[in-house]
Amino acid sequence: MQAEKDEAFAKAVEWQSLTPVQSWVLIWAREIEIARRPDLSARYTDAKSNLEHEDPATAQEALREMSAVLDEAMKAVRA
Repeated sequence: MQAEKDEAFAKAVEWQSLTPVQSWVLIWAREIEIARRPDLSARYTDAKSNLEHEDPATAQEALREMSAVLDEAMKAVRA
């Protein structure tokens, strides 16, 4: 996360815009939301562990679940 933050601040200086920093803050807040909620954290961990499953259907479902978790966390952050 530190590397992403550093990159966002470097782009902000280069572009003379706070947009990269604002984007990073949203991503950071989403990660905090997942970490602070045991339900989201468990779903995220389970999905992540199945992303490279040998069964394509399981891997695809894991990808859908991870996307759903990220969307739910982002909605909570923006609320």
